[in-house]
Amino acid sequence: MQGMSDRREELNIEAPHLVELLEYWEALPRVKDLPSRADIDPQAIPSLLPYCELIDVHRNPLDFEYRLIGTLIDEIATQSYTGLRVSEIPTQNPPSLLFELYERVTHEKKPVRTILPYTGDQSGIKDVESLVLPLSCQGDKVDMLLGGIALREPDEDSF
Repeated sequence: MQGMSDRREELNIEAPHLVELLEYWEALPRVKDLPSRADIDPQAIPSLLPYCELIDVHRNPLDFEYRLIGTLIDEIATQSYTGLRVSEIPTQNPPSLLFELYERVTHEKKPVRTILPYTGDQSGIKDVESLVLPLSCQGDKVDMLLGGIALREPDEDSF
C-alpha cells in the first residue's frame, strides 16, 4: 500500500482540510483494497462535513447520484443537488470535467485531486480544489465516492 506522505505528495493537495480528509480515508479499515461507506463515522470528522459529499455510483449507464451534500457545498451550488444524478445537472452532465473526474476515480479505484473552475453564481470564488475518494462495500468495485472541496478566491494563489 502506498504511504500517506507519498500519496499526499503525488496528489499535490493544498487545502489543509482536504489533507485531513485524505488522512481519514487512508486510516479507514479496508475490505480488500478499499474502505466502505459503513466505516465512515461522521462524528469522527465534524469539522470536515461542510466540505464533503457522498455520491452513489450507478452503472449501465454510468452515472453518479448525490446522496449527501455538505452545507458549504450546498451554499455555493446553483441548486440543491441532493438526490440528483450528475446527468440531470446541465453544468455537470457528460462530458463535463466533473463527470470525467468521478468516472476516473470509479475506474482507477484510487484518490484523485484536481482543480475545477467554479461554475456557480457566488461572487468571490475563483476555483475549487476537489478531492474524490473511492469507497466499496465489496472492496473491489467502487460503488460510492467521498468527495471534499476547498474554495479559492480570485486574489488568492493557494487554498
